[in-house]
Amino acid sequence: MLRGSAASLLFALLVIMAVSSSAERGCPKGCRCDGKMIYCESQKLQEIPSSISAGCIGLSLRYNSLHLLKFNQFKGLNQLTWLYLDHNHISSIDENAFNGIRRLKELILSSNRISRLWNSTFRPVTNLRNLDLSYNTLQTLSPGHFKGLRKLQSLHIRSNLLRTIPVRIFQDCRNLELLDLGYNRIRSLARNVFTGMIRLKELHLEHNHFSKLNLALFPRLVSLQSLYLQWNRISFIGQTMSWTWNSLQRLDLSGNEIEAFSGPSVFQCVPNLQRLNLDSNKLTFIGQEILDTWISVTDIGLAGNIWECSRNICSLVNWLKKFKGLRDNTIICASPKDLQGVNVMQAVKTYNVCNISTVENRELQSSGEPPTVKHNIIRPMQENNYSVSPTVGMTEPVFESNNGVTEIISLHKIIAGTVALFLSVIVISLVIYVSWRRSPAGKRYLEQGSLMKNQGHQSSPSLTQMTPTAQEFYVDYNAANKDTCEMVINGSAPCTYNKSGSRECEV
Repeated sequence: MLRGSAASLLFALLVIMAVSSSAERGCPKGCRCDGKMIYCESQKLQEIPSSISAGCIGLSLRYNSLHLLKFNQFKGLNQLTWLYLDHNHISSIDENAFNGIRRLKELILSSNRISRLWNSTFRPVTNLRNLDLSYNTLQTLSPGHFKGLRKLQSLHIRSNLLRTIPVRIFQDCRNLELLDLGYNRIRSLARNVFTGMIRLKELHLEHNHFSKLNLALFPRLVSLQSLYLQWNRISFIGQTMSWTWNSLQRLDLSGNEIEAFSGPSVFQCVPNLQRLNLDSNKLTFIGQEILDTWISVTDIGLAGNIWECSRNICSLVNWLKKFKGLRDNTIICASPKDLQGVNVMQAVKTYNVCNISTVENRELQSSGEPPTVKHNIIRPMQENNYSVSPTVGMTEPVFESNNGVTEIISLHKIIAGTVALFLSVIVISLVIYVSWRRSPAGKRYLEQGSLMKNQGHQSSPSLTQMTPTAQEFYVDYNAANKDTCEMVINGSAPCTYNKSGSRECEV
């Protein structure tokens, strides 16, 4: 028994030594091994180590200096299920580089310099679930690149140089649930691009060059729940097909140039939409017909738009007051000038924006004119899309023009016009008077008037009391009695006349 136990102990010791030596041979120098998973990261490797154990199920070669993947590069690693090759300098991949690793489920090739792929590159790895080609320099895709990847669940082609997506390129990817095409240069999509993707739940198209969005492009995505279109150049959103997209729950349109929507049909086709992001667009108001279609929204983003805090904003404010979901409170007025930077909800409450008379008074004050009151009913112009109830005042006249447009003349304008007319008359009269006084004829007239006035004051009281008649008066005079006087005959000169006792004189 002792001899048998010693033999079994020796055999066990030999087995342990063999396993340990094989493990040491299976873990390359400078790498870290954790069971059947090998991590050769940040080693500046330019070649893939050849001493990797055949039983390896996971291999990470991240952050190295690999430049190419050769023919049958991973031959013999038939147990490999995940392979990380990101953050290298790979620019070329042989079309048969992945031969012999049929069990591979996850392949990460992001952050390299891959500019083109062979149609047959991924044919040997038909069991792939996750394929990441992000942050490369791919300019085109071919319809055969993803052929045969029927088990693929997530595909990342983010941050490349793609301009177009071929029709039916994802036709074999029937189990794909996430597709990331963000941060490319895509301008448009064909209607059949997403053919066959019946299980897709999340689609990323953000940071591309779309200028228009037609929801009719997505009728085949019957399972899509999240659509990301933020930071494009979208100014128009339309819907040209009558179909209901029941699955869509999240739509991100932030960072675009949306000014308005084509009509309520845009959101009528997504009756179960819950999260809608419209931040950083060019919206000035949202009509009631659009708001009525947001019946299922529980999370709304409206910040960063150019909201006009006039009566147009009232429909949105009333909707927000009744909204019980999540929303951003930083909704700021961009106009008019006196309300810039004020919170929309606060502006409506503090300045009574939705009150007609208050709005009119504010508009007059902002234009530099005092507020006035109307005494007739003012009806809104027909061009407005909203109805305004008439207001009644007391003291301002209203005139109707030939075109039927009401013109309001303020009382202060009438007073100002009257004062201006009065001042004009005074100035004109003053100019005429000054001009006349400075003329020679005017001077002579004034001198004659002053002399005659002086003579009238110096005449005797008896003469002033005489009744004027048409008879002639005679005066006896004596040459001895002389006084000096002034006579005006085309001028002035000295002369003498004689006084006598008689009151009659000859003139």
